[in-house]
Order: sequence, then structure tokens, then C-alpha cells
Amino acid sequence: MTSLAIDLPMPPMQLRIMKEDDEALVRSGTSLARLMMERGLKADGTLLDVGSCYGRLPLGLLAGTDFHGTYVGFDVLRKQVRWCKRSLTPVAPNFRFHHIDVRNDRYNPSGTVDPLEVRFPAKIGSIDTISLFSIFTHFYRADIEHYLGEFKRVLKPGGIAVTTWFVYDDARLPLIQSDASVYPMIYELDAHTRYNDPDDPLRAIAFEESLVRSMVEAAGLEIVTIDRGTWCGEPGTIFQDLIILRRPGALKDRVRARLGHVKRRVQRTVEARRARRSS
Repeated sequence: MTSLAIDLPMPPMQLRIMKEDDEALVRSGTSLARLMMERGLKADGTLLDVGSCYGRLPLGLLAGTDFHGTYVGFDVLRKQVRWCKRSLTPVAPNFRFHHIDVRNDRYNPSGTVDPLEVRFPAKIGSIDTISLFSIFTHFYRADIEHYLGEFKRVLKPGGIAVTTWFVYDDARLPLIQSDASVYPMIYELDAHTRYNDPDDPLRAIAFEESLVRSMVEAAGLEIVTIDRGTWCGEPGTIFQDLIILRRPGALKDRVRARLGHVKRRVQRTVEARRARRSS
């Protein structure tokens, strides 16, 4: 793996948020890339990487897998995206990078793009697989809901999204507030949201699992699996909680749309009857 890293461009240290060396960078990127392949990314597929940063995942795809499909990454960090464009696209012309100046209180407070108005750099139904690592752990609920809507827009029917979160339920709540947690979630934003740092809520933010499920369903997606991470002291093989999402197939989409239409008609009928009675 190290010899492969030497053959690839490496981002300058000042761009590396984690300050890892080349070997650690390629090792972590390769781990993420192989996870993507294990969870359904095809070697010739189309991948949208939400939060491409300084190229951890694309470096891992190039160093540790046979991926030769289309990669599209975007990030809020201008310098990191510029490096990826200049250094990785010449090596892999099927890898493209975009800068979107999304506002985020922690990572891009002066951003010019409202997070509720972000449009992913992909056409409707054009993406096989989405990767989103350590993004929703720094997002407020409304921003997540919008991004989930963008998942639905760009994914092909049956397409998947590999995402990471901090989630909890009643049984897990004491643990995430304890010293066993890397980020003790001792502050309450609302009834379904907790965070670690009183001065920086987006340093690490956790959502109740029931809320996550309702947000996913409202976006027209479905949860495939939830694998709990080790972040709050539980055993496991990953740090953050891994949630695999899927856009339902075309038939299920049509059924869902039809049921929604029927539900709205029933609601309108009930409301009309109530209005007549009250008059």
C-alpha cells in the first residue's frame, strides 16, 4: 500500500485536516474505498462523494481498488478542491471535483450558499452510489433533510448512499452522555438532538434514531442497515454509526407516489366535510 501511495500525488500537509502522514492517509482512504465496494459500489459505477475534502476517498479508490467508473466529489473547502482538481484529475480523468461554497457554522461560516439551497453537481437519477462520511455529524436537522432530498433526486432507482452519523435511542442515551463516549453528548438542542460542545454545537451532534428514520422516510428513501460505531464506547469495527440508505426501485416509487396521492385526496375530503359541518 505504501508503494502505491508513492505513485500517487499526495496533498500538502497544510491541507490535511487530520495531519496524517502519507501512509495513514492512503490506509484510511483505502479502508473507506473498500467499504464502499463492499456496500455496493461497482467498479464501473458512478459515485458522488459528498465532502471530498483533500481526496481521502479518491486516493483510496485509486490505491486500493479496481474502481474505474465515474467519480464526482464536492466540498466547501476551496483550497482542498483546487488541489484535487490540479493533482488527481490529471491522474484519473474520470475523477471530477467541484467547490460549492456552502455555509456551515463550523467549517465554512462565511459561505455564500445557503445549505437549504444546495444542489448537488449531478443530474436527476444519474448516480449509482453516494458516499457521505463525517458530514451529518456536523449538520443541523434542516440541512440534513435537504441533503436527503438531494439524495433522492440524484440517485438512480435502487441506488444507495453510504452515510455516517451519531445516533442514539433510549437504551443508548446513558452511554452517549458518559465519559465512555469520545464526544459525551450532554447538551440538548431539542427533544431529538444532542451535542457535545456548548460553544460549538456542530463539533459533534447526535440524533435520535427515530428522528433519523422519519427524516429518511420523508425524503422518499429507505434504511437498509444501521451498524453502530465505537464512538460512545461500544464494540465495533467502525467509529461513527454507519447507515446505508437506498432509493426505492421504480415500482416502489410509483406505489409510494400513488399512496401519497390517495392519502392527500382522503385528507382533502375529510377537511371539506369538517368545513361543511362547521358552517
